[in-house]
Amino acid sequence: MTVLQDANVKTLTGTNFTAIDVGPLAELDSYKLEVPAVNRKVRGKLFIKELLGLTGMQISMNKLPANAAVPFYHQHKENEESYVFIKGKGQMQIDGQIFDVQEGSIVRISTGGSRTLRNNSNEDLYFLCIQAKENSLNIDTFEDGIKSDKEVAW
Repeated sequence: MTVLQDANVKTLTGTNFTAIDVGPLAELDSYKLEVPAVNRKVRGKLFIKELLGLTGMQISMNKLPANAAVPFYHQHKENEESYVFIKGKGQMQIDGQIFDVQEGSIVRISTGGSRTLRNNSNEDLYFLCIQAKENSLNIDTFEDGIKSDKEVAW
């Protein structure tokens, strides 16, 4: 599915990294996203996968304006999602269960979960959404990490 995204970001790359700067969260609505196949245009959503060259996950930065809502339910075929709420307050609805979310809330949703989100407050709601293939993490952080003998120098 074709996704058109207007993203003017600062990028820094090295042999083993890519870093981007998308600017202040309050300016997320300057980013425009268009999905022609479903006739959908969105402001305040920035997909990061291509910008960083991610190979095992998708990340989006999101701003949901005060008193706005996602106008549909959705599920995923293969990817679980984690929503990390950074600022503001709102509500999620997953499989008909409604609960409050706010700065500091983190919600994981499996592929089978039918979800939607609303901002029922008078301030903007900011969150990250991270997607990865369900059941694909085969090794935990402490088992995967390799300590380097290189001295830290700033």
